Amino acid sequence: MALHTALALSTVLAAGYLFLWSGSRLLAGLPLLAGAVELAMALGWLRLAVPGATLSLALGLAIGVPALVIWWRGGGKGALSAAAVLSFIGLLQTTLTILARV
Repeated sequence: MALHTALALSTVLAAGYLFLWSGSRLLAGLPLLAGAVELAMALGWLRLAVPGATLSLALGLAIGVPALVIWWRGGGKGALSAAAVLSFIGLLQTTLTILARV
């Protein structure tokens, strides 16, 4: 399993946990949707032709920003752990995309 696939799968699992057990389904649904798109792209089920790195940047922000809000509002050990995983993955993807453009 490639690193990109593992990160996308981790995103879907953590966001799915937050979607089921978090109080805010909208904030947890956005990373879940972005993670599902990334997982489908990583597995080759979906091909999106977007010029440049804008799609990767948008997906990274769609994962990281809501996860930081959920983490800030943290309600329990499970929610904090899942939000921390999502925040790390979103920050990592956003940073790598920005560094690749520089």
